[in-house]
Amino acid sequence: MDPIIHREVINVLRFISAAAIVILFSGCAFTPQAVVIQPKVEGPASNIGKNQDLPLTVVDERPRQTIGTRGARGVGAEMTIDGNISNIVRNALAEGLAQQKFKVTAPGVNAASELRVEIRNLDYGVTVGFWAGSLRVDVGLKAICSRGNARPYEMLHRGEHNESVQVVQSPEANNAYVSAAVSQAVNSLLKDEQLMKCLAP
Repeated sequence: MDPIIHREVINVLRFISAAAIVILFSGCAFTPQAVVIQPKVEGPASNIGKNQDLPLTVVDERPRQTIGTRGARGVGAEMTIDGNISNIVRNALAEGLAQQKFKVTAPGVNAASELRVEIRNLDYGVTVGFWAGSLRVDVGLKAICSRGNARPYEMLHRGEHNESVQVVQSPEANNAYVSAAVSQAVNSLLKDEQLMKCLAP
């Protein structure tokens, strides 16, 4: 290829890439958002819990309270969570455990088994590609089954949502993306047969 033509092609490609970044950063990228999370519980129904008490503790162990920024590459307004993430996850888990006939109680109730869930991470990020950006939400929930002083079973359950984007996403879209990732992690935990057997009376 002629060197001059090659340079012109490179310049055009750089312009297109720069334009894509501007589009991704424009508009509502600099407007903060508190994401509304509404997990959809799809855990299985069973009688494994036999209506026995199950103390449930959910703790937020994320390294930071923000989940990311609305723009790409860490640029833009910060995103947080609307409400208490521990309560949101606990309510969803309690609903799913009730479908398996566990009687979910507050911590401290005397029971054969206890369930502790640690929210390890909830991250939202956008990376810029050549033609579009890649949006990814990642969630980690660690489930710990305890019996007395023993912890016979532990497992990290993950949820994620991936989306190809060309503009900064609306609050409604972000709510849906994050809710989908959290739902996936919650339902993965509820469908963990080994965990349910450990918790069962």
